[in-house]
This record gives sequence, C-alpha cells and structure tokens, in this order.
Amino acid sequence: MKIRLPRCELWNKVWRFLLATLLMSLVMAARSPAESSRAPRMVLKERVFNFKQVYEGQMVTHNFFVFNQGDATLRIDRVKTTCSCSVVNFDSTIPPGGQGTVAVKVDTRGSDGRERWGVTIFTNDPKWKEAVLDLRADVRSAIVLSDSAVNFTGKNDRSSTRIVEIRSAIDRPLVIQAEPFDLEGKVDYTVEETEKGKSFKVTLRNRPGAYDFYRGFLTFKTNFPEKPEVTIWIFGRFKK
Repeated sequence: MKIRLPRCELWNKVWRFLLATLLMSLVMAARSPAESSRAPRMVLKERVFNFKQVYEGQMVTHNFFVFNQGDATLRIDRVKTTCSCSVVNFDSTIPPGGQGTVAVKVDTRGSDGRERWGVTIFTNDPKWKEAVLDLRADVRSAIVLSDSAVNFTGKNDRSSTRIVEIRSAIDRPLVIQAEPFDLEGKVDYTVEETEKGKSFKVTLRNRPGAYDFYRGFLTFKTNFPEKPEVTIWIFGRFKK
C-alpha cells in the first residue's frame, strides 16, 4: 500500500527546497566577486644572476628573492633545475605582502668557459604560473695542462718523448703528487718543478716493446680543492 502525502504538505516541501536553493545562490553571488578578486601576485627581485669569474670545481650558491604583492597566499608548488644545478631549499608558501627565497647551488665541475644554468619555478599565480631563473658564470680552470692527452706512434722498437706542462692559473702555490701509474713497463715519466709552486714539466717516454696498442692515464693529486686532481691520458699505437 502506497502512502501519499497531502498535496499541501508536498508543495510546502518543494517551496522550502526552492527557497533554500535561491538563498544559497544569492549568497554565493554576493561573495564570488570579492573572492575572485583575491589572488597572489609574484614579483621577483631578479631573474638573472651572474657569478662572473669562478674556477672549475667550485660549488657556488645564490638566493633568489620572491615577493608576494597579492592578497592571497602564493604557493611555490615545484622547482625544476638543469642537471648540474640543484635547489638547496625554497619557501613553498608566501603570505600576502611576504617574502620568500629560492636557494640554488651550482656545481661547476666539468664546466669550461661561459656557462648558463636554468631554474624553473611553478606557482599558483594565475598570471605567472612559471618563471625561469637564469644563472651565468665564466668558468676558468684553476690548473691548466698544456695537453690533456699524448699519443705515441711509430715503430714499436723505437722510443719517443712527449712533454706536458702543468701550471697554476691562480695566485696560490701548487703542489702535485703522482698516483699509481697503470702503464708501468710501457711508459716512463719524470716530473720537474720549473717554477716553484707555479708550474711543472712532466716528461713521458715510451719503452720499445712487442705491443701494437695501449691506453692508460697518469693522475696527479693536487692541493687545490677546486681541482683536486688532474689527469694526462696516454695512447700508444705502433707497428713492427
């Protein structure tokens, strides 16, 4: 048996529902202009920073300052960097009128000459969701080799000589110490300090022998933290 509500009671429920819906719509309409006007606004003090001259192997850092000149909280949701550049830390939220930082560290190992690194920050600023920060440097080597590799060629019953100069590129005494050599018996070498604390001459001489090819390296430890070691690659290709 179905129970039917009196018609007047049914209409009262319908009208109460419609009235509640109308009131909710009016409240939302009254609030929406004010709420939609609230938004974060990111301002960067700088987008490009130049470290200028640095030495290869140095770890250099810089802080980018981020300001929120909006009237809602600014979020830094994510930070993306290039391979040799890392973000030490960043402020994920910045209140209205507040300031935050993005701290960036750059590893210059393997860099040479004028280099650039990029950092992209992703935010909830509706007008600036992605911002690219640019870091630059002129990377110099603290220790310079006249040649990073030497080649011995010719007949395998003859000896020849190659010379490599190692010198300091900065105003600091240089000390080098040879590591174990993997071509002993095939190549001999001597080290001469040509200018005290400044430059060294490495003389390499191949030994005659019954071989047609070899490859190895001679590594020197240094007292420079920017360049803790230098390596000379050695190749030999001979014929009878």
